[in-house]
Amino acid sequence: MKSGFISVHPLLAFSYFLIMIILVMLIKNPIYLLTILLITTGLLYFLDHLRSLRKQLKFYLLMALFILILNPIFSTHGTTVLFYLKNRSVTLEGVMYGVTFALSLLNILFLFLGYNLILSPQRFLYLFGNIIPKISFILTIIVGFIPLFTRRMHEIIDVRKTFVKDMSKHSYKQHITESMTSLNTLVSWTLEESLENASSMRARGYGTHKRTSATLYNFDHRDYVLIGIGVVLLIILSIGLFLEHMNTFPNSLMQWGYFLCILLFTALPLLIEMREYLRWHFMKSIT
Repeated sequence: MKSGFISVHPLLAFSYFLIMIILVMLIKNPIYLLTILLITTGLLYFLDHLRSLRKQLKFYLLMALFILILNPIFSTHGTTVLFYLKNRSVTLEGVMYGVTFALSLLNILFLFLGYNLILSPQRFLYLFGNIIPKISFILTIIVGFIPLFTRRMHEIIDVRKTFVKDMSKHSYKQHITESMTSLNTLVSWTLEESLENASSMRARGYGTHKRTSATLYNFDHRDYVLIGIGVVLLIILSIGLFLEHMNTFPNSLMQWGYFLCILLFTALPLLIEMREYLRWHFMKSIT
């Protein structure tokens, strides 16, 4: 039996990640965003020991660095000029907005990693299979395409290496030709399987009547407690966002209260995972 945040009702898990993505897009405070990023990293550690994050971290950091460098150059709005770059002013406000934008992007990418680890395609179809059967099925396929593409690309490259002993001796034109061939194989292979899946789903009558699920998810006492805590925290955070008390560094008791609320709401899955981790090690120590 699975434990931790993955064992909560799929509706709660989906709502959490959806709300967190919305909050990340609305909050413009780097302190809040950095805190959310650290907590999300901790959650990823408890979910899979950062294995999924390590695979994508270089690409994510490169995207963030790209935004961090380009935003101050092209966004010249601001009053505090740091220096000039070919007659273009680089302002402190532009740099801070670039930092905020980069942190928002990293938070969204990290949250999607956690989403993929918590909400499997079966759990997603359980939620939306009867409401929007075709759209939910398409979204499930799209979400699964990215890891599928990556895995199959590595398989194709490994197979080609068995036929070509030393690819370093090839010319630039040969490298391009081989890359295009590998890409063509990858796309053809994936599209062929997609057609097979579509034919299989049509033969099974997917979307023609109400979908049943082999696994039933019921709300338990813990789910209701999480709903109560989450609703209270969201009401407080909504007030803070409406009054724009969360866009500056916390320097008053009220602003520190908003900071504590966003900290607690973000850390709900992490607290559940830590509780299960400590309980598991306690049970091992007494046996």
